[in-house]
Amino acid sequence: MINRRKALIKRVEQLLPEPAPERHGHSVELLCMGQAYFPALLADIAAATHEVRLETYIFARDAAGEQFFEALKAAARRGVDVYLVLDGFGGREGVELYVPLLRKAGVRVRVFRPEGFVLKPNPRRLRRMHRKVAVIDRRIAYVGGINLIDDFNHDEEQAQAQSSALNAKRIPSHALGKLTELAEGHLGPRYDFAVRLQGPAVLDVWKATEWLWWQIGPGGMVTDTLTSAWWKRRAEQFRDVLAAAALMEPPPACGKARVQLVLRDNFRFRRTIERRYLQAIGQAHTSVVLANAYFVPGRRFRMALIKAAERGVKVQLLLQGRVEHRFQHHATQGLYSGLLRHGVEIFEYQPSFLHAKVAVVDSSWATVGSSNIDPLSFLFAREANLLIHDPHFAATLKANLTHAISNDARKVMMDIHAARPWQARALAWVCYKLMRLAVFVGGFSNRY
Repeated sequence: MINRRKALIKRVEQLLPEPAPERHGHSVELLCMGQAYFPALLADIAAATHEVRLETYIFARDAAGEQFFEALKAAARRGVDVYLVLDGFGGREGVELYVPLLRKAGVRVRVFRPEGFVLKPNPRRLRRMHRKVAVIDRRIAYVGGINLIDDFNHDEEQAQAQSSALNAKRIPSHALGKLTELAEGHLGPRYDFAVRLQGPAVLDVWKATEWLWWQIGPGGMVTDTLTSAWWKRRAEQFRDVLAAAALMEPPPACGKARVQLVLRDNFRFRRTIERRYLQAIGQAHTSVVLANAYFVPGRRFRMALIKAAERGVKVQLLLQGRVEHRFQHHATQGLYSGLLRHGVEIFEYQPSFLHAKVAVVDSSWATVGSSNIDPLSFLFAREANLLIHDPHFAATLKANLTHAISNDARKVMMDIHAARPWQARALAWVCYKLMRLAVFVGGFSNRY
């Protein structure tokens, strides 16, 4: 029995992709928010002649979603092979409205773990497909954190705010202004980034989309072990795909940037993104500027930031300034005191919801992607980030973040934070401890 299991594990490991190497010769374009991202991606889809592959967590029923719905249909109807992977939780609107019509138009769609009976306990519901990736004709790729949802679509958050506004007597006075602003719809665009990539690493992105496509089975089942019956039927086909991919010539070099695709999954790449962050922060000499929507890092990550600040590195964190998910928001605030005490600067983004997952270290290393710095992204979700070594790109991203810190953020001051009402401090402490408890009960305390 033991020998049979070892043989099975060996066969499975032979199918797992190797980490994508760092590659030279890329053109990288930073796209800030949907106002830059959507037109670029739509134009490339319209110009596609061979293949379009798209992965997204959210496919909203709004103006942006409608544009991509029409673009994917049009591409399929003119003979382009179109593949769409949509998460079954985040992409529920798209699953209900768009997927049947897209399939009818010839788009190949797979839904990653569709939502079933919501109240049925299932820990696999936490394992979401959170990537935002596109590949056009294997010559252009997009990687980032931007979903297919309009920048100004805050419907879900506004509904929560309007409900809370009815009970305004229970809301602290310092939070009432933001709540009223949100309830009335006075918010700017969602703050997020993506990268348009050309060069050899585009083939790595394509291989990642192909690998995920084959992991999704009938009815949206997803294998985390590669031992299910349906996977065994697909394994031989996937071996052929791997063999064909090995013979593919990568796109030619077209720039000076060094790029590496890093993934997080539940196979070989469980901690890859986290380790790349820790490595970059640990080697920082002058500055770390990090923007992240959902920031509840584990002990290793917090200590890396603290040690960087203690050795004289200027560490700045741009975090969520508005309450989007209450539990997570308060858990994040439970970490502020420990970071501020060691010289880490914290800023909260004010004009709208922060959705970015980016960082710049020493004006030369940068990352843009889908991975938050919290247990859901680092322990469960499928994520994709680009690591970019290019002074011009890093300077552009850093300038954007620095502008947001200077003009659109509120600096968290140690004395003011410590003087909050005891109820607010207690709530933050409880939320953080409950999150840590969930990590411990889940058996992940040694990894987070």
